[in-house]
Amino acid sequence: MKRTMMLSGAWQLTGEGGDVGEGPTGGAIAIEAQVPGHVHQDLLGAGLIRDPGYRKQADECGWVEHWQWTYRREFHIDRPGGGRPVLEFDGLDTYADIYLNGTLLARTDNMFIRYRFDVSGLLHEGEGSNELVVRFRTVADGIAGKPYVDRSAAFTSERLYVRRMQCTFGWDWVGRLVSYGIWRPVRLVFEDLAVVEDLHVYTKTIDGRGASIGMALETSGCRGDAQTLCLELKMLDPSGREVWGCSRQLHSDRLELAADLAEPELWWPAGYGEQPLYRTIATLVDETGRVVDVRECVFGIRTVRIEQLPDRPGSEEERMTERLRVAGAEWERNGDRPGSSFALLVNGVAIYCKGANWVPCDPFPSRVPATHYEHLLRLARDAGMTMLRCWGGGIYEPEPFWEACDRLGLLVSQDFMMACGTYPEEDAQWMASLAAESEGVIRALRNHPSLVWWNGDNENGMSGNEDDPAYIGRAITERVTGRLCAELDPLRPFLPTSPYGGATNNSFTIGTAHYTGALLEMIDVFRKTDLRDYQAYFAGLLSRFCPEFPMFGTPELHTLRRFMSEEDLGDPALDMLEYHTKNHPGLVDFSLFRALRTLADKLTPPSVSIAEQIQKMSYVQHELTRLIVESYRRHRPYTGGILFWMYNDCWPASGWSLVDYYGYPKGGYYGFKQAARPVIASIERSEADGRYAFWVCSDLPYQVSGTAKLRILQLDDAAGADAAWERKIDFGLGPGTSSAILTEPLEALDALMDDHRIAVMDIAGAFGDARCIYYAGIPADMKLPLSGARIAARIGDDEQGEVTVVADRYAKAVQLHGAYLFSDNYFDLLPGERRTIGYRKPPAAEPLMSGEDHAIELLSWN
Repeated sequence: MKRTMMLSGAWQLTGEGGDVGEGPTGGAIAIEAQVPGHVHQDLLGAGLIRDPGYRKQADECGWVEHWQWTYRREFHIDRPGGGRPVLEFDGLDTYADIYLNGTLLARTDNMFIRYRFDVSGLLHEGEGSNELVVRFRTVADGIAGKPYVDRSAAFTSERLYVRRMQCTFGWDWVGRLVSYGIWRPVRLVFEDLAVVEDLHVYTKTIDGRGASIGMALETSGCRGDAQTLCLELKMLDPSGREVWGCSRQLHSDRLELAADLAEPELWWPAGYGEQPLYRTIATLVDETGRVVDVRECVFGIRTVRIEQLPDRPGSEEERMTERLRVAGAEWERNGDRPGSSFALLVNGVAIYCKGANWVPCDPFPSRVPATHYEHLLRLARDAGMTMLRCWGGGIYEPEPFWEACDRLGLLVSQDFMMACGTYPEEDAQWMASLAAESEGVIRALRNHPSLVWWNGDNENGMSGNEDDPAYIGRAITERVTGRLCAELDPLRPFLPTSPYGGATNNSFTIGTAHYTGALLEMIDVFRKTDLRDYQAYFAGLLSRFCPEFPMFGTPELHTLRRFMSEEDLGDPALDMLEYHTKNHPGLVDFSLFRALRTLADKLTPPSVSIAEQIQKMSYVQHELTRLIVESYRRHRPYTGGILFWMYNDCWPASGWSLVDYYGYPKGGYYGFKQAARPVIASIERSEADGRYAFWVCSDLPYQVSGTAKLRILQLDDAAGADAAWERKIDFGLGPGTSSAILTEPLEALDALMDDHRIAVMDIAGAFGDARCIYYAGIPADMKLPLSGARIAARIGDDEQGEVTVVADRYAKAVQLHGAYLFSDNYFDLLPGERRTIGYRKPPAAEPLMSGEDHAIELLSWN
C-alpha cells in the first residue's frame, strides 16, 4: 500500500528586491511561511504589508510581484521502506524552479497544473536531512521576450501569456494583486507496485429498465513482470449498500467496464428532486491478496444535454425572435435564419437555469476555508439558484466547492481559464502548457454530477461567428480544449466560447448571449434618459440563454465599515467607495460607480444622508434584479435561463456581486431570491401589447394550482380600506409553465394607476404563497405617507432568532440592517401587515468592527 508524507505546514520564505526600488529597506526579507499559501498572506502575517483589502492599501503592495521569492523546508524520512518516491505539488503560482537536495527537478509555468516528479535516488534516508526549495521567478521574468504588448486584451495584455488567475492582474471588481506561492498542498508519496491513476465513472444511458454505468480505469507504475495484479471493484448506493461488484486481472494499463443498475436513484438539480450520490471503490491487489492501492469515486446517476430547436413557423417563439431582432439590430445579424431555443435537459427534463457567475473568493485563494465554500453555496441554493457558472478569469475551484455543489444540487457550467483576450495560440510552449492543464482539469472534474457543460473560454470569441473558421480562440478549442473534452468527457456538452451561437456569438435569438456585451449601451440609458420606462426597458433585455447579465449595487453599511473608515463614509464624493467599485475599461468619462449613483438618484427619492444614499444604491440592485428574473421567467420556454454577473466577490468591493466578499447578501441577492421562488406572481404592463398581464410562473416539475387575488390599492390607505379594483381567479399550470392568468386593456387600469396607487397580486396554493407589487411609474414618484414601519418583536439571541415587523400604512423597501443573514429583505408591507423574518450569523463571521453591536435596525423609505 502506498504511503503519504504531507509536506504542507511551516516553511521558510525569503525575498530579494530587484531594481524597482520598492519594499522594505535593505532589499531582503526572511520570515516563516505557511503552505498552502501565498506570499502576500505571509507578509501580512509578519506585519510587512498592511491588509490589501482595507481602504487603498492594495496600492501599497505592488512591489511584491517584482521581488524574487524562495520557499525552503527540511524534512526527514524516518522509515523509508520500499516503493517509488513521487513528489507531488497540487499547485504552484506560477513560474517556479523546484530543487530537491540541490537537484533541479523542473521549471514550472502553470498555476493550474498538478506536478508529479519521480525522485528515486534523490532522497536521503534515515537520519539524513532533505531540503526542498521552490524558487519563484517573477511574472516579468516568465514572459520575457514574449510579444504581448500589441495583443488585444481587457485591462492588461501581459496576463495572456501567464497561466494563472487572470482577474488579479486587475479587473473591474478587484485591483492588481499578483502574488506567488505554493498555493495547494505538497506531499511525498511512496508508491507500491502500481497505482490507480484515474477512475472515471459516468452515466451512459437511463431508460425504463434502469441505468447503464460506464467505468474507465487507468493504472501505472507496475514493477515486476512476475507479479499478476487484480483489480477489485464495487459500487455502493447512497445508503452504503453494495449494488454491483466484479474482479478483473490486469493485462494492460487501461480497463473499461459497464454496470447495469435496476431502479437507480437519480441525481437531480435543486428544486427538481434529490441528490443521491453513489460510490465506486477500486482496489488493486497483488497475487497474495495484499492491497497495493485504493481509489474511490463519488458520482451521481444522471444524463445531461443541451437542446436547441428551431423556432416553429408561425409560433410565439418566432414572433419574439423577430421583435428582438428589430429591437437589437446592432447585435442581431442573423438575417432570415430561424431563431433556436436553448434548454438544458437533465434526465430528459428541461431545467430552468437561474443563478449567477462564480469568481474566486479571494485574491489569494489558498486561504479560503471549506466552510466558506459551504456557506456561499448554501446561500445560493437558499436563494432558489439552480446554476452557477465558473468564470474563465479565475481558478478551477477545489474539491470542497464541487463536493458541496454535488450535495446541494447546484448545476455548474465551467469555463476553461481564458477571458477577454487574444491568447497566443501560435506559441507552442504556451499551447503545450494549456493542453496539460486542460487534460488534468477534465480528469479531475468529470466525475461530478453538478458539472453540466464546458465553455472553451470567456468572451474571447464574442465578436466572432460560429461559421467563421478563424474567430478568436477557435484554434485553441479545436486543437486543445474541445479536442480533449471530446476525448475524455464526450457525454458532457462543450461550447467553444461563452457566449456562443448565431451570426455573431453574442446573438440574443440563437445560442447564448452576454448582456455584459451590451453594458456600455445600458449605461448610456442610465445617463441619457429619465428612466421613466425602466420596467419596460429591462423587461425587453431578453435572450435564449444569458450566461452573464450585469447588475450592480453597494454592500450594506456594516460591510463597508470592514474596508473603509467612518471618515470615508462621511465623504460626500464617496471617493473610497468608488475606489472599491473599480471601473470598466470602456468607461472613460463616466465610471461604474457614477453609473450606479445615477441609477439610484433617478429611481429613488432624494436621500437625506450619505448612509441613506448608500442604502438606495443597494435597493436599485434589488429592484432591477427582481424585474429581470421575472421577465425571463415570464418568457419561458423562449428563455432557458439567466445567470447574473456576478454571484460572489474576490476582494472587498462594491459593485457587481449579489453576495459581498465577507459572505453577506446584498440587495440584489434578496431581489433574486424573491423572483426565483419555485412559483411566483408577476405583473407586466406592455405598451406593445396594449395590456396589463397578471402572470403565474412555475418552475416546479409537476402541475400546480392555486388562487390569485388581484387588487389596486391607495398608497395612503390604512388597514382595511377598500380596493379600487379587485379580482379573484383560480388557476392551474402544467410542469415548468408560465402563464398570464388575466389580461386587462391598458386604458382600463391606467385610469386607476396613478402615483397614489399600486397593483397587488397575491397567489397561494399547495406550493406556498407569493406576492408581486407593481407601481406604474418610477419609485421616486410614489406619494408615500408615513408608514409607521417598526420592529414589533425580536425573539432569539445574538446568533440567531426572528424579528416581527409591522406597518400601519404601506411601507416601501423595508430593510432590516445588521450583520446578519436575513430570510428576506427589501420587502414591502401593506397596511396593518405583520411579517416574521429569520436572522442568523454566518458561520465563522468576521469580528464586528469598532462601534458595531448585534443590533438590528429597520429602515424604509417612509
